[in-house]
Order: sequence, then C-alpha cells, then structure tokens
Amino acid sequence: MNWKDIRTLYLRELRSALRERGIVVYSIIIPVVLYPLLIWLVYSALTYASGQAAELKSHIVLRNLPVAHFALRRALQAERTIEIEDSENPDHDIRAGTLDLIVDFVQVQDAPPLAEGNVGVHLTYDASRDESATAKARFKRVLDRYRDRFIEREAAKLGVTRTQLQGFRVEELNVSSNSEMGRFVLGLLLPVMLVIMLAMGAIYPAIDTTAGERENGTWETMMTTATSRENILVAKYLYVSTMSFVAGCLNVMAMMFTMRSNIALLGGPSGLTFQVPPASIPVIVAGAALLALFIAAGMMILASFARTFKEGQSLVSPFMVAFVFPLVFIQSPSQEFTTRVALIPVVNVAMMFRQAIGGYFDWKPMAITIAMEIFFVTAALKIATTLVEREDFMMDTSGGAFRRLLKRWTRRKAEGEGTVAG
Repeated sequence: MNWKDIRTLYLRELRSALRERGIVVYSIIIPVVLYPLLIWLVYSALTYASGQAAELKSHIVLRNLPVAHFALRRALQAERTIEIEDSENPDHDIRAGTLDLIVDFVQVQDAPPLAEGNVGVHLTYDASRDESATAKARFKRVLDRYRDRFIEREAAKLGVTRTQLQGFRVEELNVSSNSEMGRFVLGLLLPVMLVIMLAMGAIYPAIDTTAGERENGTWETMMTTATSRENILVAKYLYVSTMSFVAGCLNVMAMMFTMRSNIALLGGPSGLTFQVPPASIPVIVAGAALLALFIAAGMMILASFARTFKEGQSLVSPFMVAFVFPLVFIQSPSQEFTTRVALIPVVNVAMMFRQAIGGYFDWKPMAITIAMEIFFVTAALKIATTLVEREDFMMDTSGGAFRRLLKRWTRRKAEGEGTVAG
C-alpha cells in the first residue's frame, strides 16, 4: 500500500464530505443537537403534562364516614384538586366515568365501635382511567397524613410518646458519592447512545462512497487514477471510519454537556456530577475507534452491492437493526461483563464502555473484546479486498446486486471446471 496516495485520497474524501448536506447532518449536526433537543422536548412535554394534571379535578364520594373522622372530610375539602361529591348510585357513576373514586369506611373486626375511630377504608376506582388512578393517589396522600396525626393523637392520650409509638425504625445510608452516582447514570445511557451514534455517523458516508459513486458513474473514474484499488479502498474505508468516530465523539461531548446543565430540569437527583474518569478515556477512545472500523467495514461491504443510493439504504438498514438490537440485553444494571459477553460483537464494546465509565477495569474481558473487534475488522477488510479485486464487480454497470453477482460467479466457476474437465 502507498500511504501517500491513501492520504491524498483520504483528504479528498473528507473535503467532499463537508460539501454533502446529508453527511454533515448525520455525522455532525445530529450528534451535537440531539441531546439538547431531546431534553427540551421531554421537559416541555413533562411541563405540559404536569400542568394538565394539576388542573384536573378528582371527584370522590365518601360513604359511611364516622363522626370521629369528620376531620378527614375537612382535610379533603381543603385540597384544591379534590371535590367531594354526592351520588345516589356511585357504583354506576364510576363505571360511567362521571365519578373517580368511592371511599367506603368499614368497621374493623374485633375492634372497638366506630365512635372510637377504629375503621378501615375500602377504595373503589377504575384503573383503566387515568383520572380515577390519580384520584386514588391524591386521596391516599391526604389519608396518610391524616392517619399519622390521628394515631399520634390517640397514642398521646394513652401516654405513649412518638418515639415509643414508632418502635421499629429503618435508616438508610448511601455510601456512593455524587460523582459515583453520576458515573452510574452515565454508564447506563452513554454506551448505548454512543454505539447508535457511531452507526448513524457511518451510514450516510458508507452508502455515498460506494452506491452513491456507482449511481453517479464515478466508480470508473476513480479506478483510472494512478494508484491501486487497495489504496482507494483503504482511503474510503478510513474516511467512513473517521466520520463514524467523529459522530460518536461529538455525541459524547453533547451528552456530557446536556446532562451536566439540564438534568435538574427533568427532576433528576440534585448534586450529581457527570464526569468520565480520566483513566477510562483511553479505553473508551480505543473501543470507539475499533467499533467505528467494524461498522464502516460492514456498511461499505453491503452498500457496495447496491445500484443506487436508495438501494444502498435498503441493504444497510437491516445491518443497522442487527447492530443495535443486541444493546437491548444490556439495559439491566445487573448485567455483568464476563468473558462470554466479551465474545458477542457490539455488546462487548458497550459493556466495556460501561465498566470503564464506572471506573472498573477487568482486563481479561477487555482484552478479549479488543481481540474480537480486531478479528471482525480484519475479516471484513479481507472480504472488501476480495470484492475490489474483481473487475466484474467494480465495473458492473447493472449495479452489482448480490444475488445477480453470486449467480454470475457460480456460473463462471462451473464453466471453468467444465473446461478443465474437457
């Protein structure tokens, strides 16, 4: 390989990329603006939904409310979002949707009379209606406050202090710092989005540099340049890998900035710090680079069989789905990065990202992951080189469709064997 020629062709591809609107959008603009835009949309949606819910009135019917608990009725009436209704047939009204909640007060078995306040509460609501479920939640909040005050008051009459009444206490202590909690959140979100962005950054350049050139008729011109086909292939391959890697890096920076500045808007934990440990940066960069090389090789191989850009999208789309689908299985925080997981493409890199972000380094599965990615990249490049060396594939004016090309190669092989036999 002539690295001087490769460098010249590589820089040419990069300059051309900046003039392509699709490449700029998918590889630069989307990774940068995706997270701020998503945060804004989610925040706007939550604000609108909470505003609508705050204005919603909950209609409640109280049945058999004992005199000893009339204070509960007053507490409910003090709530702006709760209205106490009178209904002749509450069971019918709640099915019809005009009533949200029925509260029945029933005497507790083996307890003193109702006048002493020993009662139970039975709630009837329609879980298929959001208004009814909201009414139940609102009533339970008021009831819990009232019940605590009532029990404390009755216990005080018996000379029981609040500490004695509480009895069994549970205290919690979180030993994780805000930085560790922030890395935990990043470890769940960043790997998946980084892998997706690496794929999105490569899809358009991979199709444009293969099927796009075949559609525009520039394949033949490229092949006539004073360099080998392997040099052309390597230059294009490095170009697609670079665009994928750039998209991933821009996405990471945008995500870090967005989560640092806007996590409080979504009601997230306050005080969290989202920062990747410096020691993990080389691991993340190496993993992202290897994954970008693998993505670029796979997409370029598939797109090279297409006749037009549209066909290239059809061929690459299944690869994109198959590439992202395994990430579903690592969403659980309990998923461990074992040697078996390190053998699964894509998943192994995502798990390596998660472990590195958390500040943990299990070098055995990491080494297996890097070895597996190098193996897949090498195999993909071998396939691509084999295709480039075939004149009938590179100059196939019919488009190089995979099924047609396979039939042609099979027929020629059979004819060659027949000639030898003759």
